[in-house]
Amino acid sequence: MKSIVRALLGLVLLGLAAGGWWLASLARPQHHEFIERRNTTFSVTLEEARVETGGFLSQGVTLDTASGMRIDARVLRPAVQDAPLPAVVLLGGHRTGRDAVKLVGDPGQAVIVALDYPYHAPPFRSALSFFRAVGDIQNALLDTPPAASLVLDWLASEPWADTSRAELVGVSFGVPFVAVAGALDERFTRVWMIHGGAGNRGWIKHNLRERIPQDWLRPLVSSLVHLLIYGNSFHTEDWAARIAPRPVVIIGARDDARLPEHKVLNLYHAAGQPKELIWTEGGHVDPRRPDLVHALLDIVRARLSAEAVGTP
Repeated sequence: MKSIVRALLGLVLLGLAAGGWWLASLARPQHHEFIERRNTTFSVTLEEARVETGGFLSQGVTLDTASGMRIDARVLRPAVQDAPLPAVVLLGGHRTGRDAVKLVGDPGQAVIVALDYPYHAPPFRSALSFFRAVGDIQNALLDTPPAASLVLDWLASEPWADTSRAELVGVSFGVPFVAVAGALDERFTRVWMIHGGAGNRGWIKHNLRERIPQDWLRPLVSSLVHLLIYGNSFHTEDWAARIAPRPVVIIGARDDARLPEHKVLNLYHAAGQPKELIWTEGGHVDPRRPDLVHALLDIVRARLSAEAVGTP
């Protein structure tokens, strides 16, 4: 009997040790993954371009890398161009790429490529399905910054895109990823962070208020989620500081219920010079409100148009 008890105790201790090792591995920053996952060997599959209402072109594109990463995106560009136009790589919410025509609209005098997150497993609707999909989620998150750079690799081969003027735009959940990609890929000449802030663990906790009303439980759950998604690899404020001396533009919303104002300010203070902080009225960007997305991206389009004609 004693031998059985000792064997069971040994198994419990072994399980605890394995669990501790796994959690410790999640806590370690995975910065090397952002470099190793960027595979410059890829194939391109293009859908037939179509003319959208407003006279601009829309075209789906899929990049498949030799390592197995698949990137789905949509290109929006003017139907008539006299010269290559600035390239804007946009990372917003899930399915942004396939919904780019509705969410982004007319690209103006720019080439806009809206990416989907490289997550191709079934969607998760509950805590249980989240934990079942955690491996696929982790891979998608680590793939996202190199995906932005791979899109720029492809754009560099297209005659209608000027990648010497490459803008990287992250909206809401996309902000931590563009901070990483912008810091690591110096070809992005400016990085825009729209409705994002510093302190991702606190941002998760803040947005769990409705799902988890218990004040004692919410910090535990947010810390676990932050750990499971390699949160220590995506400290937005640390990566933003590494983008300098290339400019950073941070856009916050005055009435943002999902992102406290101090988190936007902390991100701005963490960024190096040159940097700019713009406040807009209204709440947090919402893909169910394309008009809000249009208004925010109009700031980017207006800046590019003004710079093209030399207007301060």
